[in-house]
Amino acid sequence: MDGSTPDGLSHEQEQALVARAQAGDAKAFRELYQRFAPSVHRYAIVPLVHDRTLAEDLLADTFVRALENIGRFRWQGKGVLPWLIRIAKNLCLDYLRKSGRVSGLDPDMAQVVPDPKGVDGESLTAQREITDLMRERIDACLQEVNPRYRKVLELRLVKAVPRDRAAEEMEVSIGTLDVLLFRACKAFRKVYVQRYGEAPEHEFGPS
Repeated sequence: MDGSTPDGLSHEQEQALVARAQAGDAKAFRELYQRFAPSVHRYAIVPLVHDRTLAEDLLADTFVRALENIGRFRWQGKGVLPWLIRIAKNLCLDYLRKSGRVSGLDPDMAQVVPDPKGVDGESLTAQREITDLMRERIDACLQEVNPRYRKVLELRLVKAVPRDRAAEEMEVSIGTLDVLLFRACKAFRKVYVQRYGEAPEHEFGPS
């Protein structure tokens, strides 16, 4: 590594740029937008939103949200891009949930799947968000968890069946359903990592 980010900034230059933006330097924030908006669009928004106009709106909303919260950003060595990607992804998922424009996969399933490995200030590998490939991977992993876990995952996260109806179909209480779903998510993530070798930054639930 040469100590630079994919857009050509050194880590020191990027950190200084962020510090200026946090101090209220509008020019610095505009430079952050110019440098990182293309990557945010590609890695966080396009995999989830296929309408060009909507994608552009969500990209703009991402940087509005980032501007509102830039003072809370804390430098942890990976740069500002992962933080921006997380904001964008959350905005996309919120929109999809509220609008009912989810196709083929409930957005909550995206929270169970590990984020793309290596999406940080040092390396941007091929994106692995919710795409046709990811859908195939999810289907493959679901086949490897035990049938009871697979059923609760499909009911709640793939088909988005309400909790009460899912509990009734599983023949359990709602509280038991929540525990079962929690355990099923952990089992799914374990299978996913074993199959594809991608370790998530954060485990889903306690170890």
